[in-house]
Amino acid sequence: MSDMMETPIYKGKPPAVHNVDDYRRGLRNRPNESTIEVTAQHKVDLWTIMPGLTMPEHLHPGSECVLLVIDGRGDITIAGQTSDLKKGSLTIIPPHAHHSVRNTGPDPLVILTTQGPGPFETRVEESPGSEKIY
Repeated sequence: MSDMMETPIYKGKPPAVHNVDDYRRGLRNRPNESTIEVTAQHKVDLWTIMPGLTMPEHLHPGSECVLLVIDGRGDITIAGQTSDLKKGSLTIIPPHAHHSVRNTGPDPLVILTTQGPGPFETRVEESPGSEKIY
């Protein structure tokens, strides 16, 4: 027998468990954000970007953003450097880094993002012809 005691880690309600497929919502004319959870320290979103669409260049001044590709193909440009994205790709975007995501494949690009720490602010870089998505 072990001398270790079980200690409750969470006080109050237990953490929520989410099925990300419940948050997939593709829009034909613009990338779609579905917020899954927001706490004082983290914000979790599921993005669905339809083929041919781009999430405009933006930045998060006070928080880091972790991006995980759930499905689809595309590319991400961070601070002027572009890299391919595919299912399973993971990248960490530092605070204040300008970035954009483009769907280059035939299927929806589905991305799970988490930002932290809060508070959460997103600044979209406006350019001629760009559509504001926030």
